[in-house]
Amino acid sequence: MGLALQRLKMPSGRQPRLAARGRSLEPSSRDKNFIALTEKVFGILEAFSSKPQSSLSLEEITRAVGLAKTTTHRLLYSMKKIGYIEQDDTTGLYMLSPKFFELGRAVLPYQRIVAMAKPLLESLRIRCGESVHVAVLDNGLLSYIAVLESHNPYRCAASQGGCDYAHSTALGKCLLAYLSEADVENIIREHGLPKLARNTITSGSQLFREFEKVRAEGVAVNNEENIDGVICCAAPIWDATTSHPIAAVSVSGPAIRMQLMQDAAKQEVKSVASRISAMLGYTPPA
Repeated sequence: MGLALQRLKMPSGRQPRLAARGRSLEPSSRDKNFIALTEKVFGILEAFSSKPQSSLSLEEITRAVGLAKTTTHRLLYSMKKIGYIEQDDTTGLYMLSPKFFELGRAVLPYQRIVAMAKPLLESLRIRCGESVHVAVLDNGLLSYIAVLESHNPYRCAASQGGCDYAHSTALGKCLLAYLSEADVENIIREHGLPKLARNTITSGSQLFREFEKVRAEGVAVNNEENIDGVICCAAPIWDATTSHPIAAVSVSGPAIRMQLMQDAAKQEVKSVASRISAMLGYTPPA
């Protein structure tokens, strides 16, 4: 498989995430794929946006969304049924539930990393001349939350929002290395250790030995383990709250170039990961 504009493979059965789309204001009759109910549901959520911590009456929500009162009531009932809206039994007022706020809270750290680290990631791409990735663990698989492709015509880069196996990537090994042995074994049971390239680690015992090396050096290397002809170096980004890696950053490129700069690339990703961790408030233990 050629490396020019090459994208990392998706694990079997794993579908790419859909890019978030803004709510369309076009009538459903003009777009057969548009579901009008979606607009109504988000209209109700937007009614709370000006006062997200406040309670609203059925009448206030009905006026805000411009729907019939019975329609608004049925939508609120349905949203309450699945846990995103709460209703006070005494006053009958509606409010957003904690479950709704958890949706945003879960992704905020990742969005913050990408926005805050963009200049550092761009600088890393320029200094190394190769593609830069930031990824997180998502249900035991690696999910790419930022991708800065190399400007070289002969390059390798994942797709932002795409996913990959963790055991075969430097990014994944950075994140797996700091999980408990039981958690890693659960991931192996669920996803296996499929062989993807000539050097893929397919033994659990070998993988755990690799984790010891990652923890000792603070950096992981994927030496043609995910794609033949591609080498990647990665380092963990630490979360100040949990004192565990929240993400990892990497530099990856064709082996013919990465072999010449592997030691330098390892130091570069460690430096950038350390700086991003510090920006998140993390202080390394003495």
